[in-house]
Amino acid sequence: MMATGAEPPTVSLRPGADIQTAVDRHPPGTRFRLEAGVHRLQSIVPKSGNRFEGAPGAVLSGARRLTAFVHRGSVWIARGQTQEGRVNAAEFCRSGFPRCARPEDLFIDDTPLLHVDSRSAVGPGRWFFDYGADEIVIGDDPTGRRVETSVTARAFGGTASGVVIRDLTIEKYAAPIQAAAVDAEFGPGWTVRNNILRLNHGVGVNAGNGSRILDNRILDNGHAGFSGSGTDFLIAGNEIARNGYAGVDFHWEGGGGKITESGGGGLIRGNCVHDNVGAGIWADIDVHRLVIEDNLVFGNADNGITYEISYDGVIRNNRVADNGQRGQGWFWGAQILISSARGVRVYGNDIDVPNGYGNAVTVVSQDRAPYTPAVGNEIFDNRIVIRNADARVGAVTDVDADNAVVAAGNRLYGNRYHLADLKERIWFWNDAEADWNAIRAQGQEVGGVVNAGIPQKTPLSCPSTAPADNAR
Repeated sequence: MMATGAEPPTVSLRPGADIQTAVDRHPPGTRFRLEAGVHRLQSIVPKSGNRFEGAPGAVLSGARRLTAFVHRGSVWIARGQTQEGRVNAAEFCRSGFPRCARPEDLFIDDTPLLHVDSRSAVGPGRWFFDYGADEIVIGDDPTGRRVETSVTARAFGGTASGVVIRDLTIEKYAAPIQAAAVDAEFGPGWTVRNNILRLNHGVGVNAGNGSRILDNRILDNGHAGFSGSGTDFLIAGNEIARNGYAGVDFHWEGGGGKITESGGGGLIRGNCVHDNVGAGIWADIDVHRLVIEDNLVFGNADNGITYEISYDGVIRNNRVADNGQRGQGWFWGAQILISSARGVRVYGNDIDVPNGYGNAVTVVSQDRAPYTPAVGNEIFDNRIVIRNADARVGAVTDVDADNAVVAAGNRLYGNRYHLADLKERIWFWNDAEADWNAIRAQGQEVGGVVNAGIPQKTPLSCPSTAPADNAR
């Protein structure tokens, strides 16, 4: 038994060692140092208190290198490929991505290729897994290039408590859609810090009760950067970018990341969330008291921040800009969207709607179970720059009988607007467009200000990564 206050033992593991065997042989609380190099096809169920720390250059990879190919006409074939992972949510693949739900990927020099659904569709940048014949077929000459295919579904998971994972690159795991390469959902109090989580087919990291997801670079994952549920988690100081290559329908789910069914105490703070194929930050389905603060959220294909079918959220002090280019029109594609949710407070944000697309802040109430009108939401003390005269600040419903209820049950006040023309009818309230005078006549925007003239746009980029503050 380890003496009270003693440092836990440290076990050094070089590439090729079986990490799970080492975990099984050592007691809870052991520290494992993964030495530089690629540790391939490892899937680890930790014991409580285990620490996994990477030396500089340590990589956990869920992929196998392919080096033996048979050349046939315009394609190259790798035989003996028997891996076939779990398929989830195949009905949600976007057009042009027929196998988005297949968790196996093919990478050439760290670039994922498009997985097509027939041999005849293979060509440059496209590949096909013939599961019946155990063959991978590619349309690019592999000579002199690094070709890899993802095989292992998960890097870390399990129910142990207090696990720490840090300073690793964790990449190319064949995680199914909605599953994560690092799955902390069922182990309380995990810390995932200062890692690079990239090129995993499903989700990079999944948070659970008491999780600390801190200072990571969560980049280029197939479905989403992060997911999570549970209570009292902290997601802070991360760069979350360019997730969504697999081609999942991001209006269903995908992009930067989503929290669901959280009982309260969650905090998403100080992240840089940009250029994801989908929404930036998304709370959906029975999320309570989630705080989203001090984030930089820009350039995401759908809404910047979404709070949906959930309750009592706080969205404050974020900078949100240039989101929603691939939104679906109407009041979607917003910088901040409150969708069939209640009791959300949106304040202190710097909101910038670009030319040509996107909305500002919208409340959308729809007849979705368990249906109640979206009311009790407050949007106040924000700075809102409108560069697109077709953008909207609005509260709308697709239940006609509830137009007055939704209009009266949500509040705008104290916001500071910048418009190209003071006559623009950017507000939509009580089922009608409104200019500044008309929205004020409805009792909204008490203490608000509208300014003529659009400020110069400032280029956006992520700040240098700084340690996240763990204090609650």
